[in-house]
Amino acid sequence: MNRITLLAILIVLFAGVLFADETQPVAEKSFPTEIIEVSSENCPVMGGKINKAVNTVIDGKLYYFCCPGCIGMFSADPAKYAEKLANAVLTTLTVTNVDGKCPVTGLAADLKFFKVDEVAKTITFYHNEESRNNN
Repeated sequence: MNRITLLAILIVLFAGVLFADETQPVAEKSFPTEIIEVSSENCPVMGGKINKAVNTVIDGKLYYFCCPGCIGMFSADPAKYAEKLANAVLTTLTVTNVDGKCPVTGLAADLKFFKVDEVAKTITFYHNEESRNNN
C-alpha cells in the first residue's frame, strides 16, 4: 500500500511539471540601460594604481581596482570605501544590449562579462568570458 501511495504522489507531481501552464508570465530580471563608470587613478581598497582589466559592476556602477583581491573586499562593503571615491570621475555609459542578450551567443548576458567603448561611452555585456573575447 505504501508503494502505491508513493507512486501516486510521484505521478501527480510529475504531471504538474509536464502540464504546467506555460502561458503564465515569468518574472524577468530587468537589465540596466545605463551603468555609471566610477573612475579614479587609485584603487579604493589598497590605494595602488588601478588596472582597468580588474573591475566589477555593483548596483549599476562600474568600479576599477589594482588587483582581483580588492574586488572581494570592496564587494563585501562598498560603503566602507565610498570616501576614497569622493573625487572619482563619474561617466554614464549607455548599455548597448538592454534586452539582456549576449550579442555573440544570443544567450542571457551576465554583468560580470563586458566591454567598455570609451569613445562611444557604451558598455556591452556578454554571456561569458569566451563570448566577450570572441567579439
